[in-house]
Amino acid sequence: MTLTKSTPHSTDLVGVLADLGVDIKRVYNDEINGRCPVHHKLKGRESSRYSWYLNSDTGLWTCFSCGARGNLSMLLSELTDDPAALWSAQSHLINAGIQRLTEQGEESEETHRPVDWQQYTRFDKYPERLSQLRSLDPEVAARYGIRWDADRKATVIPIISPIGQLWGWQLKKHDWVRNYPEGVHKGDTLFGIERAHNPTGLLLESPLDVVRFHSVYGGDQFSAVASFGANVSSRQVQILCDRFDSLVIAMDNDAAGKLETRRISKSLPSLRRGVRYWVYDDDSKDLGDMRDDVIIRGLTNVSAVHV
Repeated sequence: MTLTKSTPHSTDLVGVLADLGVDIKRVYNDEINGRCPVHHKLKGRESSRYSWYLNSDTGLWTCFSCGARGNLSMLLSELTDDPAALWSAQSHLINAGIQRLTEQGEESEETHRPVDWQQYTRFDKYPERLSQLRSLDPEVAARYGIRWDADRKATVIPIISPIGQLWGWQLKKHDWVRNYPEGVHKGDTLFGIERAHNPTGLLLESPLDVVRFHSVYGGDQFSAVASFGANVSSRQVQILCDRFDSLVIAMDNDAAGKLETRRISKSLPSLRRGVRYWVYDDDSKDLGDMRDDVIIRGLTNVSAVHV
């Protein structure tokens, strides 16, 4: 078990889960990652992937492999029916919560605090004229939470954790980007990761390219995610490895995208079903520039070797 950047509260909860037999892989801020402890009840076999995530602040958890989700009380009830064990776990969590509330000093800058979805939904719906201009399906854009800031004339892109918590958002227009709240670590997640339920991932740079891809391709094999730019963090690489059996890297067809693709290809750990690369056979900069038929053709033209 690897613990990285853990909070005292997370470490306490890890001890409770480990005592109940949960195979924990790592802790990152308030996120606990491990093998799904209830996978066998839905799939008839134990999980072979570390695709289970639990938020230590809220107690909410989800498995991106079998689809199970719930809260901490539900999980404890699933893992044991011993009243003494349940009481011990609950007491432990209560004490940890009291300790957290009474701690002095400022919170670490690395700790993410969810923001209010209601505040986010005050932004306008994404304009239909822009959807048409960018060949985006309005329903897909809405599904991925794309909104519009009418005052700033900017696209609003949600920054969502791997377990579906809203951490903030990005305001974006030509040559201008702002993140809210200031300092939100978008490098700790990937755009679209909370919806990535398919075994093969497609890594893009731009969130709108994710929407563009799924406006064309709605199949059950590929799940597109985006890194919010040309730089893919080590945390994002780890999430990709945890979430997918295989990966297609489709960074932008420019100098920065090609350089980052070469870097990722050297640092990316091996995935069960390997890594492939998108082959640009025209002058398109990214998937957002492509026609529908070119995107579909690209899916059948990926290469096992980066060229």
